[in-house]
Amino acid sequence: MRSFTGTDLGVAPIKGPFSRYLNAHETALLVALVKSVAPKVAIEFGCNLGITGARLLDNVPTLEKYIGIDVPPDHLPSLQCQRDEVPTVAGCYAAHDERFYLLTARSQLLRTGHLEPCDAVFIDGDHSEEAVLHESRLARRLIRGAGIIVWHDFTNPAVEVTQALNRLHDEGWPINCVENSWLAFMRVENADEQGDQGRPRTRRQ
Repeated sequence: MRSFTGTDLGVAPIKGPFSRYLNAHETALLVALVKSVAPKVAIEFGCNLGITGARLLDNVPTLEKYIGIDVPPDHLPSLQCQRDEVPTVAGCYAAHDERFYLLTARSQLLRTGHLEPCDAVFIDGDHSEEAVLHESRLARRLIRGAGIIVWHDFTNPAVEVTQALNRLHDEGWPINCVENSWLAFMRVENADEQGDQGRPRTRRQ
């Protein structure tokens, strides 16, 4: 995978508060990546309390709609290490923003018909390999025009994100990683506007 630095991505400091799962540095990286595609609609798999969503809404001025997805409070994650991460009130830190919409659902039950086309997707929910693969493929189909998918917990040995992204990379997905972080990203260009039957194309950074 190609590796990028914060300087390469034009990262600038942002104000908190920040999620316990995504520190100030990684949140600033995420903002820079999402902002780079000037999105109108963004989707987050695993919005938890909505803190990261609130930071994106604060710092990405083009956003008109932000869909945060998380599981019901009685959900039991498949990975033991995530069983204390299920939010009691998902999205509460972003709920005051009229652009924020919460969808309570298990992501692996979602299909393209359940969500609208979007410009940016952040994947940071169920970190099992099966879930990450499903969310990634779903995200790639949902991206319209030139968009971006960003993942968290790549190279985190406690979860299965690395295995999922390595598998996708082996399939030809041009996934990039970000130095000094657990972030990875891929730019996607939906070919529908070019008359290619709506199949998404990936493009190099």
